[in-house]
Amino acid sequence: MKRILFFNDGMETGGTEKLLVSLLNHLAGKGCVITLLLPMPSDKNILIEEISQSITIKYIYKENTSHLKRKLGENFMVFFPRLFAKWKGIKESDYDHIVCFKETFFARIFSKMQLPKILWIHNILYKRIYETDSLRDKFSVWLNKKQLKLVQTSYNHFDKIICVSDAAKNANLSVLHNGTSPNQDIRVLYNAIDLTKAIEKSKQTIETLPQGQTNFILLTRTSPEKRTDRLISAARRLKEEGYDLHIYIIGEGMDSQSMQDSIAILHLQDTITLKGRIDNPFPYILQCKWSLCVSERESFSLALLESMALKTPVITTNCGGPGDIVDGGKYGILVDNSTEGVYQGMKMVLDNPTLSVKYSADLDKAVARFDYQGWLKSVEKLLAVNS
Repeated sequence: MKRILFFNDGMETGGTEKLLVSLLNHLAGKGCVITLLLPMPSDKNILIEEISQSITIKYIYKENTSHLKRKLGENFMVFFPRLFAKWKGIKESDYDHIVCFKETFFARIFSKMQLPKILWIHNILYKRIYETDSLRDKFSVWLNKKQLKLVQTSYNHFDKIICVSDAAKNANLSVLHNGTSPNQDIRVLYNAIDLTKAIEKSKQTIETLPQGQTNFILLTRTSPEKRTDRLISAARRLKEEGYDLHIYIIGEGMDSQSMQDSIAILHLQDTITLKGRIDNPFPYILQCKWSLCVSERESFSLALLESMALKTPVITTNCGGPGDIVDGGKYGILVDNSTEGVYQGMKMVLDNPTLSVKYSADLDKAVARFDYQGWLKSVEKLLAVNS
């Protein structure tokens, strides 16, 4: 039986995490002995409930470990990964394969282990810009740069690097290898998920959304690169220009007080509905005319793929992986990666309602390119798991 250790930085509701849950359960069903390693227990790790009970879940830190202890542990891990792994009881002899399912500081733990190792790149890597005012800031920046260099160098010790889109691969090569191709197996494997589940869940009965205006939906979460501010700004302009539209924003933290205040200040309560986290957002997608991605950086977007599976056409910024999903604009509207781009894309479909019909016509072909069973077989081959 293949013994595989998977690491991820959390099990909150997100595209990467949903993909991981389905993969772990699939491999466990194949007879693999699966261990999932997470940083620390958290109430936010709600997707753990969907993981097979045959899968062992372990944690690096105990629940409620203080921030200071974790920061000290992080530095110990970065500079002394072998000792850190020994301290935390992570033994090479317990596993046949290691999968770090997201590029992260914690990849450093596994970099020195003499086992087959795979690292997934789920984000668009970028070079940080630092601003320093004090001596303390300068020291923090120096330490952070030192840590990042060690962590990113540790990526070179993985046997395979799996990027979820061409954009993710190109960013990886640009940031870590100055645009050159290293002597390492770096490949693209597009994400895929069992879209039949989204279709089935979309049939759940929910409130009927008003259909007198054009409804848009954004599935997102609280993170700087998601740029919900772009959508709010575009909504304000479109409302001032007299367009009849409504926007539903769904995701963890989207109903926070700060988000509500942002909407209220601009008097957009009648234009934007903040739903927060919803276990089943698919009936809402089904009742909306357009699904949006307004991010600044996005390596992929399972939310777009799920929307397309439900025959809801999409508008996305040209922010990385989503450009691959819509095939450069063939299967969805691809706009400039800016607030103006979001505004222009929404204005375009409001001015021409027939565009929803045009961009819905070939969504079956678009989705078929991301075959879930094919993805599973590709992962099985990577891990040398017998089909």
